[in-house]
Amino acid sequence: MEMNQVLTFAMEIGEWMLMSGAGVARVEDTIHRICKAYGARETNVFSITSSIVTTVQDKDGTMITQTKRIRRYQTDFQKLDKLNTLSRYMCKQLPEAEEVRERIRTIKEGETCSSRKQIAVSALIAGAFTIFFGGGAAEGMIAFLTGGLVIFFGNFMKRLMTNTMFINFVSSFFVASAAWLAAKSGFALDYGTVIIGNIMLLVPGVAFVNSLRDMIGGDMMSGILRVCESVLLAVFLAGGSFAALVFWGGVF
Repeated sequence: MEMNQVLTFAMEIGEWMLMSGAGVARVEDTIHRICKAYGARETNVFSITSSIVTTVQDKDGTMITQTKRIRRYQTDFQKLDKLNTLSRYMCKQLPEAEEVRERIRTIKEGETCSSRKQIAVSALIAGAFTIFFGGGAAEGMIAFLTGGLVIFFGNFMKRLMTNTMFINFVSSFFVASAAWLAAKSGFALDYGTVIIGNIMLLVPGVAFVNSLRDMIGGDMMSGILRVCESVLLAVFLAGGSFAALVFWGGVF
């Protein structure tokens, strides 16, 4: 396989790994190992949360550079595991281009968690967190219902726009509004625990943990970018909830 084609496949694998929740160190190492396995003399990979740049020197000394711009993320550990398995297979067996292309296509188009499963699991998680943070059975039931609705609402919003910050603001506004109205209607006593239980669904936990791993591993730029993104998302979540309480009169 020509090095230009190898780099194309390696970059595509790295791109989808980053989108699926991998840390930048894992992405850089994967691209480096694939290119080295196919005979690259030298490989230099630089990745941050929104971009991957790789320069490879082949056996003839020719320098090849490719860039990938990352614009969206969808945490999917099942897909990430399959991509990692494929990269290991490529390094050991050195398959030809057609086989690699087909395997990548299969992974990209493979089964993902359906909307129904996401809604059901999110409802259970929201209800469990609400009870964990001190809510009663009534608050847990309200959180269970709103937890499913917030994921349905979030998926619907993603079809209309790509601005993650605004989606998180609107989603948290929706959660706080539902909790406050449920409390005012007498269905729940403490709307605060309902809000907390649902907000836990939206907190960027994977991104924050990856940012710490990046900084500990020496990738300071990527780590700082991820921390800033996580903090900004958290600010929008808090802002949406606060705006809802102010709007409905729950604070003042």
